[in-house]
Amino acid sequence: MREQSFTHDEMLALSRLRAGFLDGTNAGGAYWQSETDLALYDCTFAERIGWKWDAVLAELTAREWSPRARHLYDFGCGSGVAGRRVFGTWGNMESLSLADVSPLAVRFAEAKARERFPQVQLRSAGETMQPGSLLLVSHVLNELNAAARARLIALARQAEEIIWVEAGTHADSRALIAMREELRGEFTVVAPCTHAEKCGMLSPGNERHWCHHFGHVPSEASQDAHWSQFSRDLGIDLTTLPYSFLVLSRNGGGLAPGATRIIGRPREAKGRMEILSCAAGGVNDLTLQKRDEPVFFKSLQKGRAASVQRWSMEDGKVRVPKNE
Repeated sequence: MREQSFTHDEMLALSRLRAGFLDGTNAGGAYWQSETDLALYDCTFAERIGWKWDAVLAELTAREWSPRARHLYDFGCGSGVAGRRVFGTWGNMESLSLADVSPLAVRFAEAKARERFPQVQLRSAGETMQPGSLLLVSHVLNELNAAARARLIALARQAEEIIWVEAGTHADSRALIAMREELRGEFTVVAPCTHAEKCGMLSPGNERHWCHHFGHVPSEASQDAHWSQFSRDLGIDLTTLPYSFLVLSRNGGGLAPGATRIIGRPREAKGRMEILSCAAGGVNDLTLQKRDEPVFFKSLQKGRAASVQRWSMEDGKVRVPKNE
């Protein structure tokens, strides 16, 4: 992070960037007007996106999943945070291609990649990918029209593996579900799904739900004066980090049958937890009584429970294996 507070002009630039994110005027590559804009974006908005990537990559690592692909293609790279996070996790990648509607952003991302990973081979990004590529997509769906989405789907069909991270809003999550449905017949669904069937969110009655999760905000951010200034002056809540994501592979690696995923955060009421869950049987609202599973209840309460569980249902009650 920075060593100095943001100046008045820098905060104005960050405010302008954020306004463009919210009203859509940044679409088409108008995010950044200078390298200074990109540097400010990279240490603030992009770093928050990086925390979401950290959460996704941590889950994949915990599940002992890693890509077989040796070439990265970072679509909509922005300042390049996704590619850098992936290289930092799996350092055996051989090359990186960076694609963005902003040439300024591509140059910035290339420079940052060279600085951190001097061994990486940078390739030009075109309409086709190097065979055996891992496609990275990050926070682009709210900017793409139908034609651009179709081009992205065509690109995705060339990939060996895909890791796709979006904002945790209802609209972005639903848009990502649509992409999943387009591609699931050609790939193994690795995460977040516990199955490869039609998404349960699309069943009648689930229109209000969306598939989202929450990342971990580093503790130092809450103690850093620069992040405090960023949060206070822009009105951004640093304590919550919602995201949606999708991981696909042509090489298998999905969860074994029987897993259940907790969607979002359980909602605590007196003596119980209301849990939105997703499994092969669909999306369901479940109630966990504290008296039935006190240890698991406490782990949910403290935010320590894994999002993927292998519980069972007995007489309408959630039963968790004792080693949980």
